[in-house]
Amino acid sequence: MNNNVFVPLTSSNHSMCDICKKSDIKVHRRYKDKAYCVNCYKQFFKKRPCVSCGDQYRFHLDETKLICPTCMRHQPCIRCGKDAVKNGTNTIYGRVCQVCNQNYFKPKKVCFECGEEKSNVSRYKNIPHDEAVCENCYHKYTHNTCPCCKRYRKLIDTANGKMCQKCHNQGQIPCPSCHNTMWAGVGERCWDCYWSSKISHEVKLNQHIFETQSMKDSYADFVEWFGRNKGLVKANIKHNDFIDFFVRCDGLWGKIPSYESLVKAFKPEGLRHNLTVLRWLVDTQQIVIDENIKNQVAEESRIEKLLAKLGDDTPLIIRNYYDYLIARQRQKSTALKTVRLSLQPVVDIYHKYELKKDSTPSQAQIDEYLKHKSGQLNSLSSFIVFLRNQYQINLIAKSPSKKIIAKIKKKDAENELMALAKLPLPLSDENQLKWIQMALVYFHGLSLNFQTIKKLTVLKDKVDNSLMINHEGKKFPIPFIMSKYY
Repeated sequence: MNNNVFVPLTSSNHSMCDICKKSDIKVHRRYKDKAYCVNCYKQFFKKRPCVSCGDQYRFHLDETKLICPTCMRHQPCIRCGKDAVKNGTNTIYGRVCQVCNQNYFKPKKVCFECGEEKSNVSRYKNIPHDEAVCENCYHKYTHNTCPCCKRYRKLIDTANGKMCQKCHNQGQIPCPSCHNTMWAGVGERCWDCYWSSKISHEVKLNQHIFETQSMKDSYADFVEWFGRNKGLVKANIKHNDFIDFFVRCDGLWGKIPSYESLVKAFKPEGLRHNLTVLRWLVDTQQIVIDENIKNQVAEESRIEKLLAKLGDDTPLIIRNYYDYLIARQRQKSTALKTVRLSLQPVVDIYHKYELKKDSTPSQAQIDEYLKHKSGQLNSLSSFIVFLRNQYQINLIAKSPSKKIIAKIKKKDAENELMALAKLPLPLSDENQLKWIQMALVYFHGLSLNFQTIKKLTVLKDKVDNSLMINHEGKKFPIPFIMSKYY
């Protein structure tokens, strides 16, 4: 390691010698962050021949790599290997070029504006203050995106507005690749050629992921279609989002399969994440979408999620009831949706009351469930008949009185309002709608869905600080809660 780094002798070099500890002396030499006075310099720096040129030079006694500053100046950059004669710098590590010194060897300083530690912090003349800033903060005052070539550069004022120096001097020139007209500041090729070349390169790299040639070709065809329909820039940014689709198809089939196979493997939810690929398959007539298959698989997926609420150990009664519903559905040729709707309240009861194995719900549990879910009466009746015929268990599914239902709805609405009142204000759009919905139930016994509430006229009464809801010619006052609308 060579440490022959000279420090200019200025008035600030008057300090203390780190060797003899004498103060208010003129520092003659700095070596490894230590200051040497003239006497100590002569004592610790002895003349020895440079191993490169053979000339005598004063080296420190601890120095092992005896290369004089002149020879070091002619050495290549120790990091990148490029010529460092003209703009290089001698460091304790050796000779480095200006770029490497700026980015890797120069001590980091704190930028006055962004507060980050960076190596390219300096003072500049053409900024409003005299503090040291980094290059990025400096460029905020001098650089901008050229409206012609779209490059981020220093702009100049011209008769045609601001533009970079290159666009101003050379104007528009033919692209060397496609010969279309482009601004000179763009570079060696136009933007279309750049994005086209970039995406072609990425496609070639990604094709190595696939095992079959059929899938490699399909992926390349999709990216080409994507760029043609959505633009090359968007295709470059987004095409990797769909690569998992092709990887999975490659692993399962080695080609693009039929729509039925795709739906069964990906499920409708999975295909919704790959709608762009699906549109490509339809546009190129590789598949034909069958709504019946789509709905069938969607219902099967919903039933799987429904049964998953009970965990891995699904009660035997639930499994038998599901088999019973499937057999009835096939016999009557009804939709699979009917099976799911019939299964929904039964799973809810078993999940709510944590019924396991051979347990069956009690009459009290049935009645309590229907108090809160009276709309499930018809769906639950099928399960009641199943228990009576298969297990000789006599239960009754009866609708609670309107008075009880109204009382329960009011209590539920009260709990919802209390929860909303604890949220930070103002409320979000969805919570504001929920506040109006629950307040109408609690104070007026009026049940409305969100779509209806969105169409209502809501006014703030400044006298009593309440909200006035107009519905079917009637006014319903509810308490005011802050939102961005009121």
